[in-house]
Amino acid sequence: MDDTDLTTGTTSTTTTSAPPLRNTPGHTGSQPNRTPPPPRGAPRWPRWVPGLTVAWWLAGAVTALTAVLTGRHLPVGASTPEAAGTIVDSVPSDSLTAVLAILGLVGAAHAAWMTSRAGRPATRRVRAAAVTVSGLVVALGVAFADTSLLARMGYLPVVLVRAPFDPELAGAFDQYVAPAFLLQLGVLAALVLLAVTTVLFVRRSSGACAVCGRRDASADHHAPAPAGETSATPSGIVAWGLPAAIVAATIPCLYALTRLIWVLGYPLGLDPEMYEQDAGRLVAPAVGLGLFAVVGAVLTLGLVQRWGEVFPRWIPGLAGRRVPVALAVVPASVVAVAILPAGLSMIKGLLEMSTPELLANWAAFGPGVLWPLWSVALGVATAAYATRRRGTCRLCGRSPSTITPRVAR
Repeated sequence: MDDTDLTTGTTSTTTTSAPPLRNTPGHTGSQPNRTPPPPRGAPRWPRWVPGLTVAWWLAGAVTALTAVLTGRHLPVGASTPEAAGTIVDSVPSDSLTAVLAILGLVGAAHAAWMTSRAGRPATRRVRAAAVTVSGLVVALGVAFADTSLLARMGYLPVVLVRAPFDPELAGAFDQYVAPAFLLQLGVLAALVLLAVTTVLFVRRSSGACAVCGRRDASADHHAPAPAGETSATPSGIVAWGLPAAIVAATIPCLYALTRLIWVLGYPLGLDPEMYEQDAGRLVAPAVGLGLFAVVGAVLTLGLVQRWGEVFPRWIPGLAGRRVPVALAVVPASVVAVAILPAGLSMIKGLLEMSTPELLANWAAFGPGVLWPLWSVALGVATAAYATRRRGTCRLCGRSPSTITPRVAR
């Protein structure tokens, strides 16, 4: 998440109070088309992510197009029972394969266009158009995913612990390499790459640093305080960090509450007869998913707590050390991406239920209605955490502005 002001139409790329900067990939200078090598030690991902994005989307388009031309189809849609939870599971597989081919070509072309304009100024309308196209492509791509990714993440600890003693669970590992599941992973990876490439385009075309998103050191109101502290006057995305983290921690706790009540023997929100028949099979998954949700909620609160920036005293060998930003941002981002399609899939399942079924089994799908909100809230909280903890950028050399910190409570 950057500080780029998308509401301004200016294409000026000079800074007013920052010291003279090198003409780097994240900063457009007097020669906007020139892209010199980054400084030693600077992150290199802004250079290779756009190329990887184009290649990934193009590979997906070629795969889907090959399936269409040979009369086959990818593991999506009505002909694929493993993809029954997706929003488009009732659409013919041949049609969806053709849609994936077209979507792949559009995504590859859009990523290639943004990559070709690296370092060149763009107006507000051009940047807004690029973001809009990316948003539409991502929205279409999400329709091909369901609860599989989130469910596999939640069940994995239970599978790893019990698989050596339970042959049925040992066979569950096959689900992690099923074609339909791997396709969903590939689609979600493509969507994430396109989103990152779009952010890089917006930053570079507005004169901001590709890595940190800053344009003017003196105007950086998202500057971090020392480890374990927050600024006295947070603004922008940082100001939304605390409320977003509270929402993102509350929703999984509601889900965990229903599952743990099942474990205690009370069929809350489930048909009693069905609960009696399936109680034995429900206990272990309910415990695993319930605890997974609670642990996730606690870790989410770490995004706005001191122990989320400095390792607590009770952790041997790490006490007092700064928590690497990536250690919190990467897992939280993965979960935020996985939650959205899972939530949409849960809403779809709820809408397909009759009123009597819904009233009798509301706890099975009810908490999932809030998952899209959970995804957005976790994404905002994660972006606020990453923005707040930015230090001096290793690419552009911009530093946080001077602030008066206060200890986070």
